[in-house]
Amino acid sequence: HHTNIKTSFQSPRNQYNYTMGEILGLCLMPAYAFGCWVGLFKNADTGKHLFPAALFGWAWAMINIINSKRIDLGVVTFGLVILFTLVERYYGFTRGVRWAISVAALAVAANFSLVVIFWKPIQKDLSKSKSQLWLKVFFGYCLTLMIFWIGAAYKNFV
Repeated sequence: HHTNIKTSFQSPRNQYNYTMGEILGLCLMPAYAFGCWVGLFKNADTGKHLFPAALFGWAWAMINIINSKRIDLGVVTFGLVILFTLVERYYGFTRGVRWAISVAALAVAANFSLVVIFWKPIQKDLSKSKSQLWLKVFFGYCLTLMIFWIGAAYKNFV
């Protein structure tokens, strides 16, 4: 008897088998977005939410690179937010650091906007391996986080 390591779950209508990775993504995408927004509303005046939000996003981008063997720009854009939030902890919240953090946050927003802008070809490519539910959650996740990072850049600067 041979056991398959790839666990899958069948949808209620038996139309699609969800892999464990897809189920994890369906849970993590909304949870991460929710956590980012809660952080923004609770810590908007201090910006303390940006480091953990960027660190989580950076780690997720690294996992994407390892799993897909393709570059994920999030490593660079989230890395910039991490770098400048650490600079802020050392030098303080100077005008230059505020600019740098805001520009880095806008770079993260731009990265998420690529999915929104180029959704049709991305959707076509991903639909070969992902469920329609996953695609809808992914698009909403990217749109929501694009708006979040624009808001974070704005709140950080004003």
